[in-house]
Amino acid sequence: MYIGEMAKRSGVSIKAIRHYERIGLLTNIKRQGSYRIYENADVEFVTLIKRAQLLGLSLTQLKDLKVTRHDLNWPVVMALLEDKKQQVLIAIAALREQEKLLEYYHQDIKNCLDRLDSTL
Repeated sequence: MYIGEMAKRSGVSIKAIRHYERIGLLTNIKRQGSYRIYENADVEFVTLIKRAQLLGLSLTQLKDLKVTRHDLNWPVVMALLEDKKQQVLIAIAALREQEKLLEYYHQDIKNCLDRLDSTL
């Protein structure tokens, strides 16, 4: 399949696909003249790259984890995802603390305003 079909099937722009090739994430793409010819495995790999980015992994991290044309070092990927999960849990806890503070200050201001209204 040509790059336009690859983009449509993977949900990734043509520009991004070319970028993945430039940085070495997509390699050994067959050519027919000046046209790139992609395989279904390329679509799956690009879809994987897109999902990994949505989870917060960088293209550099993914490139460093690449072991073959369509394969990554999965134990390291799993460790990175676990680290990401821990970061998310820490961020959630921090946001919950921030929410508690906001509620406290909101109630404190409301109480102050109520006291002012009652004195008028």
